[in-house]
Amino acid sequence: MPTLPKSLRAWDTPTFEKTFKAELPTLGNALPLQESLTSGSFAVEDSVEVMVISQSATEDFIKIKTGLFYKSLMPGCACSGDPTVEDTQNEHVTVLVSIHRKTAEASFQCLES
Repeated sequence: MPTLPKSLRAWDTPTFEKTFKAELPTLGNALPLQESLTSGSFAVEDSVEVMVISQSATEDFIKIKTGLFYKSLMPGCACSGDPTVEDTQNEHVTVLVSIHRKTAEASFQCLES
């Protein structure tokens, strides 16, 4: 299970949002990017930008409603003479990120945008 230990340590400090925005994209394929595609065929994991929409906490979890902006690829067939080239598309998904307050384990729930 993916973890966000730096974000957990930064919770309730002025650096939380900056830390979370830097740490979340490092989870790569653990993020629900591929299953959230609307335009392309393959998520480009190293293109993720994070927007914090809201944040709250319970006794057990830190919950961050997050906008993930990323690119996807729509590859051409790469055949000789094929006019279709590999193209990138803009993608977006809203995700509820829950961080367990004792283990730093992160879970993701895709939300309606």
